[in-house]
Amino acid sequence: MLASASVDVLLLDLDETLYPPERGVLRRVDQRINAYLRERMGIPRHEVDGVRCALRNAHGTTLRGLVLRHRVDQDDYLRFVHGCDLSDLLGPDPELRELLERLPPRKVVFTNAPRAHARQVLRLLEVENAFHDVVALEDLGYLPKPHPEAYGEVLSRVGAPASACCLVDDTRANLLPASALGMRTVWKAKQARACDRVHHAIAELRELEALWR
Repeated sequence: MLASASVDVLLLDLDETLYPPERGVLRRVDQRINAYLRERMGIPRHEVDGVRCALRNAHGTTLRGLVLRHRVDQDDYLRFVHGCDLSDLLGPDPELRELLERLPPRKVVFTNAPRAHARQVLRLLEVENAFHDVVALEDLGYLPKPHPEAYGEVLSRVGAPASACCLVDDTRANLLPASALGMRTVWKAKQARACDRVHHAIAELRELEALWR
């Protein structure tokens, strides 16, 4: 269990980790990405899905592909895509706040989202004070998980060795580099299961507390 692993820093992914996927936040972000490609890039609606797929396959993310291929201003892109109001999708979550307060390690958000988006989500959930820090896309040099550089950046930011950290994420691919560095890993997803490079699997975030007992 994590208590015996001497975990001092708990790194928590943001979207669909701190709240359920059913809230629809990433669905709205996805719609905004499509709108950006149509409205700012002039890409016809029927071509958007194919363009996004090609950019992701070649460069890892739509944003990175747009920057490298089309010299898109990444800050303008992030403002457009993530500047939408999410208050109709997210609200105060006292159970989450209480859970975070009970978990002993120092807690840090480690997200591929931009800082403004992370702040809005934490504010709407009313859990911003439960975290010691937020490490967002800008802090990662715009290289998101699972790029290896992202993990080096977060370790430098928290000032702890990988062996003292635990990463909780809903995306298995994001956990593999963390595990390779020596972090403990927790996959949070309905279909999650522990395997060679994922130490623990939980379906709901509240199950995290049992790992410290």
